[in-house]
Amino acid sequence: MSKLAIIVSATIVLIFHHAQSAASPQNIMPDVKESSEPANDLPVDENLSIAEPGPTDPNLKFTPPKYYSHHQQLTLRFGSTSELSPVRFTDYLLGFQYLFPKFLSPKWEAGADMIKDGQGHLHAGVRWIHNERDYFRPSYKLSLDHLADADQRLATLAKIDNYFVRLSATLEYVFLNPYSLRFEPEFLFNHKDSHVMITLGLSRGW
Repeated sequence: MSKLAIIVSATIVLIFHHAQSAASPQNIMPDVKESSEPANDLPVDENLSIAEPGPTDPNLKFTPPKYYSHHQQLTLRFGSTSELSPVRFTDYLLGFQYLFPKFLSPKWEAGADMIKDGQGHLHAGVRWIHNERDYFRPSYKLSLDHLADADQRLATLAKIDNYFVRLSATLEYVFLNPYSLRFEPEFLFNHKDSHVMITLGLSRGW
């Protein structure tokens, strides 16, 4: 056999061997399938889901201790009144006061007191409260007072002697929020007369 025939035969054998090796299963790369994303409408496992926050329990709401949050008040009160000189607490009074809504002092307050024999006081003024958000709430008030007398009828409005300047200092303590007790001495002055009132009131805020 000639050298050319040997070279051609060896070349054919190598080509055949290489083709057979390339077609073997070990050298075939497996097809890689792209992973499809889960559809949005597929149910999510309960163990893997994030729970939505439930409604807030009002009992767990943080509130500072002894915090008075109310902006208005209604007070029912009972007491006694006397002339300033001489002081004789022989007349009793029954009345109310309404503190108009406002977050901070000064606050408007109006009220009425019934005494006896068809007489009573109508008053309105401004109150300044210290420690407004605390349970101990001392205050003082400056107001204008009118002594109404049923016997005088409409003339009671025109009589200058029936008008007074009213000054008061109040000790108030919230014993059961929103209820509080008021101890309030008051002094009434005009150009002719002067009176003093001592009252104890029960207030309710909201």
